[in-house]
Amino acid sequence: MLKPPDWHMLIVWYFFLGGIAGGAYFTAAIADNFGGQRDREVVRIGYILSTLLIGLCGILLILDLGVPTRFLNMLGVFKFWDPMSIGAWMLGIFGLFAFVSSALSLAGRESMAGFRRVWSLIGTITGFFLASYTGVLLSNSAQPFWSDARLMGALFLASGASTGMAAISLLLNLSGESAGEGFKKVKRADRFAMIFELLVLALFLAFLGSAAAPITTGHMAPLFWVGLVIAGLIVPLVMDVAGAGMVPAVVPALLVLVGGFIMRYVIVMANA
Repeated sequence: MLKPPDWHMLIVWYFFLGGIAGGAYFTAAIADNFGGQRDREVVRIGYILSTLLIGLCGILLILDLGVPTRFLNMLGVFKFWDPMSIGAWMLGIFGLFAFVSSALSLAGRESMAGFRRVWSLIGTITGFFLASYTGVLLSNSAQPFWSDARLMGALFLASGASTGMAAISLLLNLSGESAGEGFKKVKRADRFAMIFELLVLALFLAFLGSAAAPITTGHMAPLFWVGLVIAGLIVPLVMDVAGAGMVPAVVPALLVLVGGFIMRYVIVMANA
């Protein structure tokens, strides 16, 4: 009988914040390369948010390992056969991309704008990797349920996109930028991200079949169906499409973020 990994809330938060960081960086990079002057606040917030969250992810990973030197040892030698080594290195590489993008966006020097845009497009690859890697890591384990979930990486990536956009729209709203064109673009993009996440989630469950029982019919089922599917995806999507102006914009953004956290919680704790 396989012994479940000794994972707890630090890992759930690590998976959650890493997904937001990847999604926020992607959103900022797209706005930077294909947007205009009205999207500058989206660019700045997205880059800075991803940088701060990557820093938090590093702290969470170190705390989970228990001994800070273990994290440094993983960075000291790259082991392509070790998933933890790959994850630690990618965390550091993405952190470098996010930090440089943030610094360049704050500097505001137009002479560096071209370099920043190219840099951010390349950095998006590392952001995508970080957002989906944790799901791939789980699905390649020998644990029941995880090992059958071959679309988990895609699900984590879709959730990273929707939560990253939700986090940016929330910060734009709190900073008084909700009337700007950039906010409206992010809200529209997040609408499509939520639809995509719902489709990926449906395929995820369809491919799992009866193997999805730990989250769909077990003790995690109420949290999965009510917390993630209904409150975390369907309700904010309906609010966004049909309830424009009827509810504060922060409500659907918060619901998406809560749903993204619940998704990672039920998946990780299904084998706890």
